[in-house]
Amino acid sequence: MFFLFLILLSCIPLCIGITILVLFKKNNLSKIIFMFLLLSSVWQLDVAFLYSSTIFKEETIEIYFKLFRFGSIMIPPTIFYVAYIIVHEILANDLKKKWRFWINRTTVLLFYLMALVVYISGWSNKGVSGLEAIHNGSTIYYFPVYGELSWLFHFNILLFVLSMILCFLISLQVKDKSMRSFLVYFNIFAFTAYAIGTLNMFPATRLYPSSIAILLFAISLLILSSRMYLEIVNKMNKKLSEQKNFLFQVIDLNPNYIYAQDENGRYTLVNQSYAQLMGMRIRDMIGKTDDDIQLDTCVIRQNVDQKKIMLKHTEKLFIKEEIVTAKSRDAIWLQTVQVPININDSSGSLAVSMDITERKKYENEIMFQANHDILTGLPNRRMFNEDLTNFLEKAKMENSKNAIMFIDLDRFKYINDTLGHDVGDLLLIEVTKRLENLLKKRHSGAKIYRLGGDEFTILLPHHNEADSETFAKELLEQFINGFWVDGSDYIITPSIGISIFPTDGDDANTLIKHADIAMYHVKERGKNDFQLFTPEMHQELYRKMMIEKQLRTALDNEEFELYYQPIIDLKNNEIVGMESLIRWNNETLGQVPPDEFISIAEETGMIIPIGHWVMNTAIEQNARWQKAGYKPLTVSVNVSVRQLLDPTFLVKVQNAIEKYELHASYIVLEITESIAMYAEVMIEKLDALKALGISLSMDDFGTGYSSFSYLTKYPLDSLKIDNSFVINMSQDAENKAIVKTIIAIAKQLDLKVIAEGVEGAEEYQFLSANCCDYAQGYGISRPLPAMEFEDKWLKMSEIGASFFLISK
Repeated sequence: MFFLFLILLSCIPLCIGITILVLFKKNNLSKIIFMFLLLSSVWQLDVAFLYSSTIFKEETIEIYFKLFRFGSIMIPPTIFYVAYIIVHEILANDLKKKWRFWINRTTVLLFYLMALVVYISGWSNKGVSGLEAIHNGSTIYYFPVYGELSWLFHFNILLFVLSMILCFLISLQVKDKSMRSFLVYFNIFAFTAYAIGTLNMFPATRLYPSSIAILLFAISLLILSSRMYLEIVNKMNKKLSEQKNFLFQVIDLNPNYIYAQDENGRYTLVNQSYAQLMGMRIRDMIGKTDDDIQLDTCVIRQNVDQKKIMLKHTEKLFIKEEIVTAKSRDAIWLQTVQVPININDSSGSLAVSMDITERKKYENEIMFQANHDILTGLPNRRMFNEDLTNFLEKAKMENSKNAIMFIDLDRFKYINDTLGHDVGDLLLIEVTKRLENLLKKRHSGAKIYRLGGDEFTILLPHHNEADSETFAKELLEQFINGFWVDGSDYIITPSIGISIFPTDGDDANTLIKHADIAMYHVKERGKNDFQLFTPEMHQELYRKMMIEKQLRTALDNEEFELYYQPIIDLKNNEIVGMESLIRWNNETLGQVPPDEFISIAEETGMIIPIGHWVMNTAIEQNARWQKAGYKPLTVSVNVSVRQLLDPTFLVKVQNAIEKYELHASYIVLEITESIAMYAEVMIEKLDALKALGISLSMDDFGTGYSSFSYLTKYPLDSLKIDNSFVINMSQDAENKAIVKTIIAIAKQLDLKVIAEGVEGAEEYQFLSANCCDYAQGYGISRPLPAMEFEDKWLKMSEIGASFFLISK
């Protein structure tokens, strides 16, 4: 029974070693201490077998005794190994360098090698010669009898003493107080226990000292380890407490709103910022739900139902944006990031909310800018496309007629080119104001958009054809008066195209295209008007596209020809000049009237090279006729506003005069009233032309801008009465009055007057009787090619105009 007791006793150090290993599983020192206790258990086993005489034979007991002596013999180098671990893993770097020379892997292996020699010697008769049976009452146990090499066992005890001294000295140099205390006490108890264990060498002790030694080993290490573990736990708790306090301070100081809620939506954590936002104290919020807070304060949280759903589905990170109306009644946008957490075996959520009110403000501004025109503040093309889709969907549901109006400002590009974009922008702002006022006062259901440049669109719900025409007339009235911009009055007009849903199309693209076609139809017809889309406009659009295409190669293919129409002096019925008129004959299109292609040339910019060709050809032809000896005549050349705005125009005219050697007094440039839009710029350019000796004439007077005040601003020599007044004079007394008035005003301003559209003798005589200076028209002669003009007019210039009127 005593044998079994000793066996059980040997298990105590092993169990305590395992406990220490578990407590300090990541610590190399704990592994060495475990090995030390394991060796102590093995040491106790050799003593246990010495008490097993009633179970085993003497030879078997001797073998087990020699086998398990490994434990007691290997304890000294293991103590030295403890010193090695302290040096290499626990001591400060400066002390490591001091001890590494003495305590390193080589010395550790040397100590284990010497202990191994001692162990091996025990298997020989010179080490342990045998066992002696000792009777103590009824108890029998064996005691080892040492041989000649017994001094090796005493040497092993010296190794232990040396190892303990080194380990003790090194332990004293450990800086960590708790670790130093553990190691010092470990050395003391280990030395004491081992010293007690050496008493086993005396038979009178009956081998009891080793049992006391291993118990002392085990219990002391258990106490020391528990104490150290408790200190570590206390330190960790202290650190955790400090970290917790620090975390709460960080949470409270964080300007973001931080809170936690359990699965029932009750607050378990609230930081100071969030409590202030709610207008409550932190302790008053803990344990309450959002519903409780809303009852207690003025806080209103949007989408509360969504938040409750979010609390129940917290399997992953959840991000949302919400509006909170704080106690201050300010609406605050929050971006909330919520993650699931477990608190006391129950689920909950942790949320961090960031104030994104400013960001939302900027986002709204960016969204506004993305959907609105920066200059005018009107919705832009993107918003128009979105609204138009919704507009049409609603119209289809209501089965109602609705209108889309396309507006383009006439000659706006010229303003930008001559007066600069700053003036153009100011003009657009003023136009926008008038259109918005019109919609606000009379058509609140309509919505206006700026598509870009000078293009606007208006959506007119519940407007049929008649309603749209009425609205278009009201819109045109807004442009009757000029726009006062930057100290000057500017006149600008709109061209308006209208398409009706569903008559002209049932989808956005078709309606936009048809409104655009109708608007361009107005442009071609003379601008400053409106037009409802008609199917026939498709053919007109196709022809326009073909004209534009063929026009680009017309100059290179020499398809243009100049015709000349005579201008007659009404005082003596003699020819005094001629107007050059361009004609275009294209292989694909045939004869294309100027009314069709001139406006397209204006829009595309091709009027500049075409106008340059007309100028050079007319001057060259007149110079050739004068050199041939014919009567010197003036040649009139029509000049568009776009040509006058060309920076190189003046130089081109001067170069043509010098190249063809024609005196400038025989050149008349005919300009239109549309130059009124560019008063200051044009006056300077016209003065420069006058300085060359060129005469200037106002063409088509009485139409367009029709302001007599402009006649005093420009350095004009003559004006042409538009043929629309002259042709109908015989049937319309009002037209006669207008013609007489124009002539009278021109005389007052010392301007010559030319009447266009003279079709017969009656008009011719009326103009002559009312002091009109010159006349031209089909009644005198149609425009003729150069050769025919030469034959019929230059060679017969002595014959009066009455001949032609009579012969016609």
